[in-house]
Amino acid sequence: MRRFLLNGSFISALFSGIGLIRSTVSGKRDWKLGLMWASWIISLIVVIATILSPDEDEDY
Repeated sequence: MRRFLLNGSFISALFSGIGLIRSTVSGKRDWKLGLMWASWIISLIVVIATILSPDEDEDY
């Protein structure tokens, strides 16, 4: 859990998610909003996969 909380990329993805939620609630809904959600989900998956990468495990 500490790997997630101290990772700058993960924190950045969370804060961008908060901004995306705010723009979803207050903005108009069009195709750009769907692309923003898809982009955010893909970036969150990449960040999580990078953090959980077995190549960098120190438990040998």
